[in-house]
Amino acid sequence: VVSLEGSIYDQAYTCDCAAGKSQIQLKFFQLSVLHLSSTVSCQSGDGSSYRGTVRRSINGNRCLNWNRVNHPWDTYNGVGNHKYCRNPNQRLKPWCYVREEGRIFKEFCSTSALTPSVKPTSSPPPFTCGERHERKINKIVGGSFTTVESQPWISAIFLKKRFLCGGSLISPCWVLTATHCFSDEIDAKAEDLTVFLGKSAINDTDAEREQKFTVEKMIIHPKYNNFNNDIALLKIRGAKGGCAVKTPSVRTVCLPPLHTQLPPGFKCSIAGFGKESSESWQYSQILKQADVNLMSSTECKREPNYQLMLTENMLCAAGPDWSTDSCQGDSGGPLVCETSGRMFLFGVVSWGDGCASKDMPGVYTKLTNYNKWIAEETGLSEYTKGLMYPLK
Repeated sequence: VVSLEGSIYDQAYTCDCAAGKSQIQLKFFQLSVLHLSSTVSCQSGDGSSYRGTVRRSINGNRCLNWNRVNHPWDTYNGVGNHKYCRNPNQRLKPWCYVREEGRIFKEFCSTSALTPSVKPTSSPPPFTCGERHERKINKIVGGSFTTVESQPWISAIFLKKRFLCGGSLISPCWVLTATHCFSDEIDAKAEDLTVFLGKSAINDTDAEREQKFTVEKMIIHPKYNNFNNDIALLKIRGAKGGCAVKTPSVRTVCLPPLHTQLPPGFKCSIAGFGKESSESWQYSQILKQADVNLMSSTECKREPNYQLMLTENMLCAAGPDWSTDSCQGDSGGPLVCETSGRMFLFGVVSWGDGCASKDMPGVYTKLTNYNKWIAEETGLSEYTKGLMYPLK
């Protein structure tokens, strides 16, 4: 709140919000809630300091009283004996607990943030690949929580409402992932799959960022065997028949040219909703990313198990101190490497012996061996030429 005008006696106040100088009339204002106007009534950033009076979720559900729900946050974070949306744990935006069909869960709120909507305009912006906005929050073991704008091509693939695997958006209508995601599922059919783009948390829905699709066609590599040729394609279709629309949260990743290789030691990044360790029993609820370094095949084959399984269609990567790695649940997700300011998809999360175990790197499908196959199956010949890759 920038200024307050009026008095307690006429019980009418004008609130000037910092964002856009919009005015809000508060009538029948009561002393019992005066403290709400002492900080921020308009959302900025992730809304951690928001103290406004919105008390419905983005889906229209009524918020529950914070004091009647078990939660770990203290009153100084904005929670207490009220039903207003808050962000006590630095999530994407203010949220609240709601009750639906006897179940209590969390939903985001619409609190006049400056986040752009994903609704397409009359002329949607053209896709350009490999662009992102770097944003990380709260360092954790083996990586960082991140917002989807840092990895806007990341796809969350669900099988009958159950999270299955990650993927990468390579064109507005096509997602690239791993075949083993479906080979382990006997009942995995295209019509049972749902793909979400722009999703930062697998247990929450953010309608302002997310785009939801059914799968029109699923293509697995015909020569897949024991993680060799571990690559698959999903053709996605929106509710109105369209494909993905470019927003800050949804963008395509670039494909490098055929047989392009980066040197050992080159720093790349991985992202997904996978487990934080091989001992963990549940997936990460929030998108994470971590840096890894590419390895030579010679170095990767030091372990006997890797000697037997590693093929020319695979590449290896690991954290410099073996503390970061992909894990179960990250399968199908991207290994991306930055070149001349753009992110290129060089690998697909495939397999590994444990998670972040010393001398046991993560193994990825070597994407540049499949440009021709991708072009033949999708018709994306222009995308697979790697035209955005810098010339030597």
